[in-house]
Amino acid sequence: MNTAIALFAFNRPDLFQKTLTALSHNTLANKASLTIFCDGPRHELEEQKTRAVRELAKRANGFAALEVVEYSQNIGCAASIINGLTEMFRLHERLIVIEDDIVTSPHTLRFLSEGLARYADNEKVFNIAAWTPPHIARNLPAEYPYDVYAIPRLNCWGWASWRDRFQDIDWTVKDYRTFKNSPQLRKAFNAGGDDLSSMLDDQMEGKIDAWDIRADYARFKKNMLGINPVRSYALNIGMGSGTHTTTATTYWDSDISLAVEHPRFLDDITVDLRIHKAYHACYSRQKHSLPVRAINKLTRMLSGKNLIS
Repeated sequence: MNTAIALFAFNRPDLFQKTLTALSHNTLANKASLTIFCDGPRHELEEQKTRAVRELAKRANGFAALEVVEYSQNIGCAASIINGLTEMFRLHERLIVIEDDIVTSPHTLRFLSEGLARYADNEKVFNIAAWTPPHIARNLPAEYPYDVYAIPRLNCWGWASWRDRFQDIDWTVKDYRTFKNSPQLRKAFNAGGDDLSSMLDDQMEGKIDAWDIRADYARFKKNMLGINPVRSYALNIGMGSGTHTTTATTYWDSDISLAVEHPRFLDDITVDLRIHKAYHACYSRQKHSLPVRAINKLTRMLSGKNLIS
């Protein structure tokens, strides 16, 4: 069975080319079926760049199969991804998802595929992530024996999941009012980071247009966890600091050359409280909330998506 990959692209041909090249260099690329979703331009000034992205997409090689889905008009980052996920999960039981500014290690597809196979029937696992905050590895307990850990958050800088986790997501968040007015629910959701409840507020108030916070809320309601690598298999190059390098240069950049080829996976899916404490500190309201919001606002204006997941 071929690995199914959904790649979402918009108007950044330079970044998309790097993403596509890195993905094609993965060890399992030649066994993967790649579907590229290309959103349409928001205005005439974007037509040249969106056309360039589509031309690159149609020339993609190194994969077992290729399909390019082109939207004639701009439907937005969230709608593009939600529509694409809905269609892909209709066709496939399991799926790997990459966006157009995510450079992957050559081991990424293997890592995500192994995670999908290992945890397919585990009711505690919502997704497998390719990225992790870089300081997790630096603060890992010395005796920790695994190359992955469980955390109550969906990280979407390269990830994978299954149809049965996504097919019933309520993208309209019908119970939002109940959540908004419940301090207990808000605190519980923020176990994955102090920014989560406020991001859901921003989404529901129309301040942002994001799919991932709604998917993460669905994960929370299912009482499920994400599986993250100790050392990242993916690097976000969308802000420029990582555009020309795969070494760790900022708080959020990771050195993907350290990605483990044969990772040791968890058998017992529980949250290690020591790792959880270090992880939660990455999204501490006091330390990072304002920078994260400012960066996300800037990148959403430029590309229609959040930088920091």
